[in-house]
Formats: sequence, structure tokens, C-alpha cells
Amino acid sequence: MKMITLLGGKKVKLKSMFAVFATVSLSLGALAGCGSSKDASNTAKDKKKDDLPWDEKANGYKMEDDVLNGKAPLKVWLDNDDYANAIIEAFNAKYPKVKIEYEKVGSVDTRAKMELDGEAGLGADVFVQPHDGIGASLESAIIGPMGRYTDQIKDRFLDASVGTVMKDGQAYGVPISTESVALFYNKTLLKQLTGSDAAPTDWSQITELAKTYNNKKKNQWTIRWEVGNSYLSYFFLSANGYDLFGKDGTDADKIGFDSPEAKAGLEALKAVRPIWDVNSADATNDTTTLEFAKGKTPFLITGPWAIGDVQKGADKNKFEFGIAKLPMINGQQPVTFSGNQIANVSSYSKHPAAARIFAMFLGSKEGAEALYKANGKLPALKEQYASEVPGLSDDVLLQGVAAQAAFSKPMPSIPEMANWWDPAKNMIVNVWDGLMTPEQAQKKAVDDYNALQAGKK
Repeated sequence: MKMITLLGGKKVKLKSMFAVFATVSLSLGALAGCGSSKDASNTAKDKKKDDLPWDEKANGYKMEDDVLNGKAPLKVWLDNDDYANAIIEAFNAKYPKVKIEYEKVGSVDTRAKMELDGEAGLGADVFVQPHDGIGASLESAIIGPMGRYTDQIKDRFLDASVGTVMKDGQAYGVPISTESVALFYNKTLLKQLTGSDAAPTDWSQITELAKTYNNKKKNQWTIRWEVGNSYLSYFFLSANGYDLFGKDGTDADKIGFDSPEAKAGLEALKAVRPIWDVNSADATNDTTTLEFAKGKTPFLITGPWAIGDVQKGADKNKFEFGIAKLPMINGQQPVTFSGNQIANVSSYSKHPAAARIFAMFLGSKEGAEALYKANGKLPALKEQYASEVPGLSDDVLLQGVAAQAAFSKPMPSIPEMANWWDPAKNMIVNVWDGLMTPEQAQKKAVDDYNALQAGKK
């Protein structure tokens, strides 16, 4: 078993990195009961697709002839060109005649796009989305089952990740990656500014450094993050006691926008505006990740998807960076969202066998290697399979992500989660930009959420 040196010098076995993700929370598996009457249409399609021919020798489905021979393309939506190119190349090494028709679509956009394009025959055969969209996808009947691949999925992927795709004993997707946001820090710059290259353990250390380092005229900031992204900024709410949909993330009645804990989180967020004094609309990937990559920002809050861009910047601008858990806020450890990216097969696909084969390939050794090399993401594989991915076992940066993952809350999978994002974003933005008081922003968030919920009925 390989030993890895963590930030701070502690050595741990590779297995422990994956154990963190495997045991963060079993509430990830709470898909039971998330369906609706619309599931009936899924059930009928599922039974039909379960009759697909199976290749016992290959232990997989038999691909439709028109796809296998290149007469009909397989449509795929992925969110990164480098990743897509690597996947297609690897897939074609195994199936040389198969034509993959790739379109770049952000994973957060695929569900809504499939709801419009799927039935019209314009959707993808395979698409990727965050796991919190699975419940809503089942309700709208846009995703199909993985059929006889279910047992392989249970065996191959982290239990917590598998839990996000299971319903009534059937897997509805393949977990591709697992992640949590964390604190990126410029070790070289910190050494110059403070005499130490260690990550801060308390938010007050960031505030103190900002007093001397911040310079608004020079666009020089101590810390950057995409404030208006409710996935990223959730940690400020959680550090003040906000717990979305209750402890297990399954209580739809506990939205909590008007709770005292949410108010405390918004007030704490408002208080740190001076150390990252830009409007939310100006806190973009360009002004956060890409600016940090220039080597002049001590801290960045983002996820492992940014490792590639930051590493390029570090190599070019000659600095060393690390990743660690978020510092304490008012004596409390911030809890971030952890999430899984899921490969789904469209329930409208005319080539369900080929679609399932491709989705499973995304979770294969080749698929995991392409994902890791292109995006620096942690595959949602159990340790024995993850250890087969070249370079992953020595990745100290992902160890930093795993350190924060120990203090993460899986994004709830219940259908109501789909209606949390925009009201939460608006609530945060209204306070950060000074458009509303915390109380006003809370009330608007409640009203917005209730309106979205009413629109579903």
C-alpha cells in the first residue's frame, strides 16, 4: 500500500483518501421515495430496455449494429473538450468504427436541456450531471436504468457515490467523479508575506493578512472565490449552523431560508465583503481561478476541477501551491457540499445498449485516467480500482480535497433540491451586493422557492 505525505507532513495510506469519500455520509443514498407518478413511464421503458441482448463472455450489453458499424452516431454531452477528446480516443481504440457525436454542454445545464430536447429527439444518448439532479430527472423521466450493469456499479464505485444513483434496487447512472470545494493556497507567496507556507486554520488569519495585502486599485486581493455560486458559498451558511433539508438532507420541509442560522450565515458573509470587495457579477472564473493562477493571490476557494488551470499558472509563474480544508469561521469548521458527477443514459435513446456501454466506459480505468489527466478530478472508484489510475496514488493535492471532504455534506438528492439553487444564489447575491438586508433576502428566498415549488404542481 502506497504511503502519501499530506499537507503538514503526515503520512497516510492511499486507502484512507478514498475511505473519506466512502464514509462522509450514507445520506447520499436517499433516493427512495423521490419518484412520482411520472415514474410509471420510466418503468415501462425500463422493462423494455432490460430485454437488451447481453454478452456473457464480455460481461456487458451487445451494442446495436448500426452504432457498432458507424452507421448511426452516439450523441454525447460532456463539459470539457480535453476530457471529451481523451474519452473518445480511448473508446475508439476499443470500438474503432463507432462515431461519437460530441457536444460541449455544462453538466449543470444538461438536465434542463434534456427535458426540452429529449422527447424531440434532439437530446444526447449519454450526458453527465451533478448527482443532486437525479431525483428531478427520475420525476421528469429523462433518464433510463443501467440494467444488468447495476451489480458492476455496486462493486466498482464508492458506496456513497453508488447511493446517489440507486432507486428500488436499480442503478440510474454511473458515478464518474466525487469532489468537494477546498482552500487553494499559494505556498510561495505566503512564505514571502508571512514567513510561513502553511495553510491558515482560522478565517481570522485571512482577515489579518488582508489588512496589509489588499489593494483595490491594483486589483490585489488576499482571497478570491465565486461568491454568487451557491455551491461554493454554502460553507458560510453551514459554518453558522444552517443545515439544508435537515441532518440527512431528506426533509423537504426544512428548507431553512428563514432560519436564524441562515441569517447568521448571511451576516457573517456580509462582514467579509471588505476582504474581497467586488460585486458578485465580477467574481467569475477569470477573476478568481485564473487570477490566482497568476501567482499574486494567497488564497482561492474552489474545487478540484480548477487544479489543471492553477497548475498551468503555477508552472508558468513559478510558484508552489497546496490544497487544504477551509479555515474555521467563528470557531466552527465550515461544511461544504460534496458532489458526484453522474453519467446518465437518456430514456429517449434509440441505442440504449450502446449508451449504457459508453456510460460504463466513462467509469472504466481508461475513463478515470482521462478524467484525472484532463480535469484533475478524483474518480468515484473504490480504492482497489482507483489505485490502477496512473499518478492518482501520489496526488497530494487531492489529499487536500479529501481533507475538506471529511467536513462535507452531500448535496441532497430529493427533487426539491432543484429549486434550492436559484433562490439561494439570489439570497447570497442580494446580501453580498448590498441590495437587501439579510432579513429581506431571506424573505425573498422563501417566496422564490415557494413559487418554484408551486410551478411544479
